[in-house]
Formats: sequence, structure tokens, C-alpha cells
Amino acid sequence: MGDQNAYFRLRIKSDGTYLELIPPQGNGDAFSFTEMQDYLIRHGQAVDKLEVAKAIQNAAGGKCEIKLDSKAGHEISESYELDVSDDKMSCKVRFFPASDGGMELKKEELINDLKFKRICFGIHDDVIDSFFKDKKYCTDYIIADGEKPVEGCDGRIDYLFNTNPDTRPSLREDGTVDFFNLQIISSCKEGDVVARLTPAEHGKNGRDVFGKEVQPREVFEPKFSYGHNLKVSDDGLELISELSGNVTLVDDKVFVSNIYEVNDVDTSTGNIEYDGDVHVAGSVKAGFSVKASGNVDVKGVVEGAYVEAGGDIIIARGMNGMSRGKLVAGRNVISKFIENSTVEAAGYVHSEAILHSNIISKSDIVVTGKKGFITGGSIHALGNVEAKTIGSEMGVDTDIQVGADPTVKLKAAAMEQEIKENNKKLAQIKPVLATLMMRVKKGDRLTPDQQRNLRQMSDDFKQLNETIAKQMDEYEEYLSKMEVTDSESEIRVSGCAYPGTRITISEIYLQLKSPAQHSRFVKEGADVRIRPL
Repeated sequence: MGDQNAYFRLRIKSDGTYLELIPPQGNGDAFSFTEMQDYLIRHGQAVDKLEVAKAIQNAAGGKCEIKLDSKAGHEISESYELDVSDDKMSCKVRFFPASDGGMELKKEELINDLKFKRICFGIHDDVIDSFFKDKKYCTDYIIADGEKPVEGCDGRIDYLFNTNPDTRPSLREDGTVDFFNLQIISSCKEGDVVARLTPAEHGKNGRDVFGKEVQPREVFEPKFSYGHNLKVSDDGLELISELSGNVTLVDDKVFVSNIYEVNDVDTSTGNIEYDGDVHVAGSVKAGFSVKASGNVDVKGVVEGAYVEAGGDIIIARGMNGMSRGKLVAGRNVISKFIENSTVEAAGYVHSEAILHSNIISKSDIVVTGKKGFITGGSIHALGNVEAKTIGSEMGVDTDIQVGADPTVKLKAAAMEQEIKENNKKLAQIKPVLATLMMRVKKGDRLTPDQQRNLRQMSDDFKQLNETIAKQMDEYEEYLSKMEVTDSESEIRVSGCAYPGTRITISEIYLQLKSPAQHSRFVKEGADVRIRPL
């Protein structure tokens, strides 16, 4: 007999109206009370769920009947429910049996109803015929399927140069770091193809069961974005350099430029601001600035200057900031030494020595080479910190923090300071405003100047309250970003970390009271632990 879902039907007898329950066969589905209830409501009947359960239990797997009404109702014809899917790509029907004397459904009636409902595409006549040949009630019949659209493929651009150069310096055999031979430049020659475009492939329309076209998703049609000294081939598929120079990718835009080279940045050049790479053969003197959209490569030293780069900053002989120098890099900072300086890097920081400096990195801070020490100042890294020596035998205060975004913490501290300053202003206004308001309440006459002051202070008081409320909301949002998480960041010391060093990992800190040699500092639970390398 095969599988058959459980179903129900109304029976009209001389002593009333009954509901007959026919159990499932084989692997058929059990009764759906909701479906049964909806069907009865449509025909003006109702049944209690407990009565149904009790009747099924008493029937012990066989047919059973429940009396719905002592009055004999009207005979019920064979019926069905049509359901079109939300995407209109499928139509299913469920059939319900007639009562003993009810009319049977004819195939033509169903076909005409489909036409009336404008369901005209992908109709499965064989599925409809299968029901009328072997009727199975309360069972889904998929009687129409649309034709799904054929999706296309997005276009793409392949860049034929290194878009993410690895500028990490290498160690020489003698233990020093090679800051001179860094492969940071993607060179190109005139006529070189620097990028190729693969056009998008458009898809094919489909149709839903109503015969309406269904379009595939829109495909991405890439376009070359480029600066000067570049041209597109006649077929539009290649991007070609018009000169020999350096090719870079910045925010999906290709640039080819000659490198701006100077001997020293001093009074002979003044401050430098260049849309590309800047190479300084000598040094950047104190008080001057270098700003470049690409990389800045300094073969000498930077002395108390400001250097900003959209890419890497590389200083072969080191940075002596004189407590005023600052480096800001959109990627990495590599310097032989960093002393009395402020450094902000969106990538990593690599040096042989860091002394009394404030370093912020969104990646790792690595201090290697013959010296390899971090002494004094504060070190903030989102990733790891690695050095030979941290602190000094003299107990110099050295702050090392990892595992939290340093820019978020600094922004939160700045916002907290702004809130404090506004609260201070509010506290200064409040007593004066209260005094003037009290005089008005008592009926005292205020001078025109006092009246103007009262209006101004009232406006200021209201504005400050609104500003503080807004700042508090922003401050709380930043605090949520600073929630302590299980960070995998760690601090590695191949030599010794001395007392006077404060270790912080994701807001959990440890103050060193005794030397720690050849150690790793890791966060375990709510503590910072010292583990061997």
C-alpha cells in the first residue's frame, strides 16, 4: 500500500456530524492538529485537542471517530489548498477528502483554478495525474516549479605586482639587523602591464510559476582605478605603465610614480609633502617634517622631526626624537633604534633598541639584534611584544601592554578627559545660575546685563548637559569595545625582564618584583603568568 500521511474527513450521519481520523501508513506523517483545526473552522466545526488525543489513544493505531455535532451537517466536497512559495518559484497543493456523500474533485476544476490564479509555468501534469490515480490526502504535491535564473560571475582585477610587500628586516650572521636591503618597492618599466581585468559574466533570466521573468543577481563590473602615468589598453582589459618607476596599490587605486629623492631634509629642502614614496639619502633634521602617501625611507637618522607615511617608515640609522619627534605610519615602522620618540603604526614596529619612547602598534613590536632592549616609556601592541631585555637593572619604569587596541584605549581616555572638563564647566555655571534664578523667584529686578547673563548661562547649562549626555553614550560604546577578552597575545623576553616593569595583557596587569629570564608572559584566566620560552 505504501506510505500514506494521516488524514481526516467529515462524516454526515443521521444522528450528527462526525470527524473520522485515518492513521498514517508506513512512514507517513502523523496528524497535524493545526491543519485539522483550520479545516474544521472553514466548515463551521470545532474540536478539542484533548478529545482528539484521547480518541487516537483509544483507537490503538486504528481508525476512530469523534462526534462534533448532534445535528447532521451538509455534505462536504473534496477540496484542496494551494500554496505558492514566497519566491514564487514553486506551487504545492494539499488535498482533503469529501464526506461520504460529497462531490469528488475533477482534474479540470484544478486546472481551471490554476489558470484563474494565473499559475501557468512549469505545471507538472504527471504529478496532478498521480493524485487522481492514487489519492493521498494531507500530503504535499508539488504541481508547478519555476525555472531558476542562472547566476553570472563577478568580474575581477588581478594585480601583477606585490600589493602587500613583506618589509620585515633580516638578521645578519653577526646578529645585527639589516635595515638597508628591504624589498619594499614594486618596480615597473614603461610598457609593463601592471593589472588585468576579467570581465563579468552575466547570468540568464528564469521564470516563476506565474510566468514572470526572474532576473539573476547583478554581477560586479570592475573598473580600473588609477592615477597618473598609467593607461588602459584598447580592449579595456589591461592597465599599462607609461613610465619606469614604482607601482603601488592604495585603497584599490593603482599608482605609478617616480620616487622623490633628497639628500637631507633641512633648510635646503624645507618640509616635504609628496604623493608617492620619499627616499632620504641622508637625515631628517630636527624641526622638519616629511609627509608621504607612500613609503618613507631614510638612510640616515631622524632627529626630533615629524615623519608621516601612508605605507612604511624605514630609518636605517635610527630615530632620536629629542622628546618631540614623532613617526606615524599607515603600515609598519622599521628603525635601527628609537629614543625619546612617539611612534604610531597601523602595522608592526621593528627595532634593535627602544629607549624612553611611547610606541603604539596595531600588530607586533619586535626588538631584536645585538642590543634588543626596551627601557623606559610605554609600549602598546595589539599583537605580541618580543625583546631581549625589558626594563633595566636600575628599575626604570617600563610599561608593556598587549592584547587590546591601543587606539581605542587612547580615544576612551581622551573622551573621559573631555567629559571631566565639561563637568567642571557645568559646576562653575551651576551656582551662579542658581543664585540668579533665586533672585528672579524672589521678585528681584535684574539689570539688563544680568538678564543677558542669565539667558546665556541657561543656554550654556542646557547645551553642556546635552553635550555631556552625548559624550557619555559615546564613552560607554568605547568602553564596550575595551571589554576584557581571552587574548592570545603574549610578551616574550629572550634575556631578562627587570623589576620596575609593568606587564598588562588585556587589562590584566602584573608588576614585576623580581627578574624574569627567558620567559613568556601570558594571560591565563584572570592572571598574567610567567612561563618559560
